[in-house]
Amino acid sequence: MEVNRIILDLPIKSPEYSNVYILENDDEYAVVDGGFVGEKHSEIIKSKLEELDIPLNKTKFLITHHHIDHVGIVLWKKVSSYMHPLEIPFLKLYTDPDYFARPYIEWSGKYSIDMELLKPLYSFFKSSKKMVGYSTGVKIETKSRVQVVEDGEKIGMIRVVHTPGHSPGHLAFYLPDEGVIFSGDVVLSVTTTHVGYYPGYSIDPIGDHMRTLKKLLEMEIDTIYPAHEDIVKNPDRRIQELLNHYRARMEEVHSCIDGEMRVIEVAHRISWSAGSFEDLDPWGKVLAVSETLAFLKRLSADGRVKEREVNGVVHFTV
Repeated sequence: MEVNRIILDLPIKSPEYSNVYILENDDEYAVVDGGFVGEKHSEIIKSKLEELDIPLNKTKFLITHHHIDHVGIVLWKKVSSYMHPLEIPFLKLYTDPDYFARPYIEWSGKYSIDMELLKPLYSFFKSSKKMVGYSTGVKIETKSRVQVVEDGEKIGMIRVVHTPGHSPGHLAFYLPDEGVIFSGDVVLSVTTTHVGYYPGYSIDPIGDHMRTLKKLLEMEIDTIYPAHEDIVKNPDRRIQELLNHYRARMEEVHSCIDGEMRVIEVAHRISWSAGSFEDLDPWGKVLAVSETLAFLKRLSADGRVKEREVNGVVHFTV
């Protein structure tokens, strides 16, 4: 299997770029992920396929998950694509963002997350049918023919692996004979994957993600091709590093709880890699709060933290 990597610059601060992989084996062609939702990335991918004499209509697009930097071609080109069924409803984020507004309002109220803090999210929803700033400003629709795939299914030589955590229906794509896996955002070479608690996601995303990492450890993998950063040549060591990080963060979150606290109060006490909570940019604060909430939910599932509603707002205590 020949692998060609396309590095696509992203119009966001972090991550700086995404990796799209073109897989070629005789007359079998596949592309892992579809770039940012803007039309530009779809055109770059199409041009690269033409350069390699690979017909677009004979190429299968394997989408790891629904996030904005992975699904571009699904929205812009009439291609054959594959996604986990839990991810497909989230495509409405781009075609009808207002659909998600109410669940996020309820989420912010239940956990007392200030509306001012969530401005980045609400500006996204407010953009509604014109994704100005994310694309060419025209109405977006899902042009791809999206097919459902689940754990263990095969697409040609490629085995589908359900790897939830970062998103509920996140997929990785595995070539067992070559010991190669395309991991999406599950395993990155330098940074740790963001795992947050969001409306419509799992009730225990941290638990899901850690189980996913343990699942990968049990597989015969020599090389990981991630959706961002560099190719991972020492997968077992890197996966173990990530597991250690999540375990350490869980203990830190637990140690930050003093009495009955709201999620935002716990988030302020955590040592974030980019500095204190107040030093984070607006998107960083959204990610920090949702990640803190995800760890609190994991601790709650373990029975180490209790949840109690006070005037309709969830508080956490040990």
